[in-house]
Amino acid sequence: MADFPIIDSHIHLYTKKDIPTLAWCTPENPLAEQQSLEQYAAATGSPPTLKGFIFVETDRKHDLEAGVADGSGWKYPLEEISWLKRIALGQPKEGEGHSAEDASLCLAIIPWAPIPSGAEAMERYLELAEEAAGDSWSKVKGFRYLLQDRPSGTMLEEDLISSLKLLGRKGFVFEIGIDQHRRGKKQLDEMLEMISRAHEGVPNEEKVTFVISKSSSPYSAFFSTGCGS
Repeated sequence: MADFPIIDSHIHLYTKKDIPTLAWCTPENPLAEQQSLEQYAAATGSPPTLKGFIFVETDRKHDLEAGVADGSGWKYPLEEISWLKRIALGQPKEGEGHSAEDASLCLAIIPWAPIPSGAEAMERYLELAEEAAGDSWSKVKGFRYLLQDRPSGTMLEEDLISSLKLLGRKGFVFEIGIDQHRRGKKQLDEMLEMISRAHEGVPNEEKVTFVISKSSSPYSAFFSTGCGS
């Protein structure tokens, strides 16, 4: 067994009761069962060198328009943050599949955020997210909004760019998913243009850092990497 420390940089967790709130999960899906830390420990064998994991949001159902209007469209993503707070602080509820001892494994949290909705909506969302996270807020290091299946041009919309600049000013990263296999080089080109626009006119210390994940090409597995200016 390897004796070097391991940090699992991208995992998804949810409880059985949360399955109906997952945008992608249907009853016949083989993942339509609890995937919490008990299942994670069984799958990994809990190696002694495992230092912890970074939780990445699980694509909860949301409604961008309702979120902007009255916040109701953000209900399930905010509930996810509340659940991660209980993991991070070691405050499990019965049936959630984690224990107080698991708290040390939660090294960072990357929740969902309404990135296409613009900076003003993002400001309001971040306030609600901090409230939901409570004392675990320091573990929130950035946010994700899935873009690989969005229409061409989504990444270059002004509201989305303004949200990215806001994240940079606040010291958060943005995790972006791309699908080069199905969407082709055009999506890669759009992503590079998005990064350029998000950094345009921004001081170096306020430039948002991009984490690229799920680059589904025929030649690559899932990966994560920092993308600089």
